[in-house]
Order: sequence, then structure tokens, then C-alpha cells
Amino acid sequence: MPPEKKEMIGSDGDTKWSRLTLVPDLIRSIFKRLNFVEFHRARSISLDWYSTGELCYREHPTPWIILFSNYSHISCKLIDPLQYKTYEVKDLGFDFYRSRCLANCGSWFLMLDHKTDFYIFNLFTRERIRLPSLEAMDGSLMRFERTGEYDFMVTLDYKTKYGHFSSGQIRKVSIKNAVLWVDEVSKDYLVVWNLECFIAYHKKSYRNNSWKVLQPLDMQGCVDMVFKESKLYVLCLSRAITVYEFRGGASPNECASFSSPDFQKDHDYSLVVTMSGEVLMVARKICKFDIHKMDPNSLKWIKIDSIGNEALFLDQGTTVEAKDGVKTNCVYFSNDQLHRYNEIGLCYGTNNCVYDIEVESVVQSFQHFADISLIPFKDARWFFPTFGGKFLR
Repeated sequence: MPPEKKEMIGSDGDTKWSRLTLVPDLIRSIFKRLNFVEFHRARSISLDWYSTGELCYREHPTPWIILFSNYSHISCKLIDPLQYKTYEVKDLGFDFYRSRCLANCGSWFLMLDHKTDFYIFNLFTRERIRLPSLEAMDGSLMRFERTGEYDFMVTLDYKTKYGHFSSGQIRKVSIKNAVLWVDEVSKDYLVVWNLECFIAYHKKSYRNNSWKVLQPLDMQGCVDMVFKESKLYVLCLSRAITVYEFRGGASPNECASFSSPDFQKDHDYSLVVTMSGEVLMVARKICKFDIHKMDPNSLKWIKIDSIGNEALFLDQGTTVEAKDGVKTNCVYFSNDQLHRYNEIGLCYGTNNCVYDIEVESVVQSFQHFADISLIPFKDARWFFPTFGGKFLR
């Protein structure tokens, strides 16, 4: 709720804050210079400051780490590695601690609750967008029973334009890949997730309350997905990389397809789309990462030791410009990427690390942030905070 209007009275009886509120451009310029905590404190000065803050929207230039709590009284911990600061977020409510994070976009997080329901949550404005349940699938008869934090016992029976598929029996499955995109202005969103050998998606502009099936992936399954600039990149077990384009309210169309490098049994694989739109393949084994891209002349995949003046974030499957404390030619990763589903922490227990591609070693880790708390955390993720804008009322 917006704060009550307050006034600051000077020795001459003048209301100094009132004079500032007559110059909204000045207030906005102040907001632009504040950090995350200062920004939200300034919004509570008066109703005028709060209203002006609703017109401000800020992207934090450096990445933070979020750790989700296993206990109800602490919802999550935020870590600013550059400033060496930590913040604890409390009282997010609605059994937040029993939900699992599957993907994020800025300060928006795709959560799966302890039942079978998805929702999108903004960490700073506390807006919550409900999504269709797992069982709300077009052309499908699906029954889910939760058996673990990611696992379900499920009976699959669905029809798509590619034919009919039925599991024929109850079996244990996990949601292993998901992507989230949110438009900060219109609050339009797209959610995509993978279960077994099909991909389901839901978009706000579709104006329905169910999930649509993209395709059954020819029974091959999905290794990884990335969404960037209206395109969904899907890596299948068959080594095919397929690109689907989402435009407006229309169904997605396949716009490209090509093969990835050969898989090695002892490696995990991730897709990455760079700032310029190049597709990279990341092969990882414990804390070693090999980066491949396709040679435009030979059309063969080659190993590279540089991604230029960019940094690679596995949590989002994209690269960003290396500036404002972001290290050049590095991979930012967390144990959530490496073995999220069997809960094995790699890199000798470190939660979040920075790997230098050229020197082929971890150059920074952040285990000390987790060690300072007795509260166990889960689902460590890198993210770029966005704050400001309008609160849900």
C-alpha cells in the first residue's frame, strides 16, 4: 500500500519536501542515483514521492544472486557481489518457501508451488500472476501427483498435430527446462516448459486459461531452451537445434533448424544466444566449460576461447556486455544449472561461480555468502534486478 503523506518541516516553518514535489523531474533524477534499498526507502517519504517513483523504472547494471529459503520466516536472500552486500527478504507469503524457481526474467520469477500450479512473481513489487495448472493442457488428459520438489507421478495422454501420445501407465517425470519472458510495460508474458517429450507454452495475449503443446519432439526430449527477441531456441537429444518464432497472438512457427556438435556422455549441454544473435553450445564437465560456435564458412562447430567483450550467463542462456563490474569473457553459473535435479553441489560446494573461458578455470566463487547464514537455501540463480514501476494494488 502507498505510504501516508508526510512533511518535513524546517526551522522556518517551510515544508521542504513540498517544494521538491513541485519539481518531479528533480525527484526522478534523485531516484536514478539511488541503489535498490535507497530507492524503496525514498518512495516512502511521501505520497508524491511514491507516485513519482511509479513512473521510474530501473535496470541494475550488475548481476545479483538470489537464494531461495527452505523456511517460512525468510523467503530469500539477495546478494550483491560487487558491493559485497546481502539483503534478506521476508514475509512473501502464500507458502513461498515451498515453491521452486524454474526460470527468471529480470526481477520476475517463474515459480511452481507445492501443488501443481505455476505463477509469475515480481520480487520487488510483489505482483503475482497466476498461470494455468499443469493439468490444464489443450487436447490432453493429464493427471499429476506431486512426489518431490521437481518430480511428479503422471499419466500422459495428449493429442497434437503430430499425432497421439500416451504414456500408457503412471510414471515419474520432472520438469527439467523452462523459460520466462515478461514485458515490463505491458505485463505481457510468455512461459515455456518441457516435460517428457513435449513442450508446453502459455502467453498472456492468447487470452485463454490453458497450456498449448508446441510439439512432442519426436520422442527425443528437450536438453535446453533459450528465449530471446521473440524466438525460442530448443536443443533436443537428437542434437537438433530448432528455432520457433512467437509473434503477437499467432501460434509459433518453425523458422530454422540445424545440428549441434556431437554429444559426449560425461558432459552436460546448454544453449546460449549472444547479443548479436549467434548460437553457442556450452559443454560442461564439473567446473570446466567448452564453448562452441558454428563456423560461417565451413558450417562446422568449432571450439572458441573468447566471446569478446561479453559475459555469458547460463541462468538466462544469453550474453551481456561486460561492464560495470561484469567480467569480460567469463561464464557466470550456479549449482542450479549443474545438477539441479539431483541436488549435487559441484565445484567443491560453491554455490555460484565465475569461470574464465580463456584461462579455463574458475576465477571467482561466492560460497562465503552462504556460509554466513545458518538457514539452508536452494535454487541459487544469477539475475539482473529491475526495480521501480507500479505496485500491484
